[in-house]
Amino acid sequence: GYSVKCLVRNLRKAYFLKEWGAELVYGDLTIPETLPVILKDVTAIIDASTARPTDPYNAKEVDLTGKMALVDAAQVAGIERFIFFSVLNGENYKNVPLVGLKLQLESYLKESGVPYTIFYLGGFFQGLISQYAIPILEKQSIWVTGESTNINYI
Repeated sequence: GYSVKCLVRNLRKAYFLKEWGAELVYGDLTIPETLPVILKDVTAIIDASTARPTDPYNAKEVDLTGKMALVDAAQVAGIERFIFFSVLNGENYKNVPLVGLKLQLESYLKESGVPYTIFYLGGFFQGLISQYAIPILEKQSIWVTGESTNINYI
């Protein structure tokens, strides 16, 4: 098996990952100087980071600028594989802010020279509980698509 390191901004909130056997390391994509040291002895990055509505920064700071800093740090560290999750047919949805950021990062990653794999997902919900279930229960607004076609979410 592999040893797993999880880059987290809040060690307390991520403690459950340690219970599952991961090593927790502090880092923040919006603070690029925290990144190089954590990549020591790392061979692959599986990027599962994203900004959340409750974060003090906007999505561009994490999902584009911060991830570009991670790609740069990966290049310096000689990372063997960078795994990124994007949106299937994203070029058709450039006007959706997060999709636009993902497309920009795809281009940056492709031009970086870092070996990469991009998974194009049919769609996904980030924070299903915090972004959808709780607001619905508290009778708050949520954002949903106007599409009438079936979409798979993971």
